Amino acid sequence: MITATRYRALAEINRQAKLGAEIARAQTEISTGKRIQVASDDPIASARVSVIRNAQADQTVWARNIQSAKSIAAEVDTALSGVSDIFNRVKELTLAGASESVSSNDRAAMVQELASLRTALTNLSTSTTPTGQSLFPTDAPLLVSTSATQRLPATAQRSTVFEGISYAHGSDTLDWVIGSAIDAIATDDVTARRAAANTAISDIDKAIGHVTNQYAAQGVRAAQLDSAAESMESASIQLSEERSKLEDTDVASTVMSLNAKTLSLQAAQMAFAKVNRNTLFDLLS
Repeated sequence: MITATRYRALAEINRQAKLGAEIARAQTEISTGKRIQVASDDPIASARVSVIRNAQADQTVWARNIQSAKSIAAEVDTALSGVSDIFNRVKELTLAGASESVSSNDRAAMVQELASLRTALTNLSTSTTPTGQSLFPTDAPLLVSTSATQRLPATAQRSTVFEGISYAHGSDTLDWVIGSAIDAIATDDVTARRAAANTAISDIDKAIGHVTNQYAAQGVRAAQLDSAAESMESASIQLSEERSKLEDTDVASTVMSLNAKTLSLQAAQMAFAKVNRNTLFDLLS
């Protein structure tokens, strides 16, 4: 009789200890916000969380790459806009300089402005980012990793943007056509100046068309980076949601379970205390 009673008491103590451990575990889950404390809590979910964690680490790097590339692409866009403005002004000056009524002093001022525009073009072609990276690299642009399978450029090679334009005399640079305009405006003979200016204007139009195409190509690169950023954000949200479902505590459910187990433990402790107030003589009677 006594042995059986002792066994029941020990079993009850163990049951209460288990309840206490479960309550402590629930409190930990609520305070940390994490359902999985160690891998053994849920090996399958823990393994998946590990995979997701690695993927999120990769995404952090790719997101940083995309933001850097987008910053460069925006600077390139601004530079190309400046190049476009330069050639629009070059055309205006060349048209004005071809006129018979323009004075030699005015033409000299136009030549001076054209030379200034030529210098501005050179500065744009060799411009750099705040970190010293060339906006228009002399070699092939660096391809930026934006995912495990995708690598994108933020800009174009310098020669692609500023060289290889087809003019009347053949292939040449953007710089050359401004020099051609300067030579035309500097010509004193009106007939020769007009003929040279007309040829220069035709070439300037070709340069403007080339710059427009390069501007559009840069827009495509920027759009690709924007698309990569959107895909990255979408994938990041999906991974975060999946990880949360696997790893995070369901607070409402855990609080309900905690309250129920706390009440059960309190009731068991009260009953156990009441039963064990009996003396040995009470048990023998």
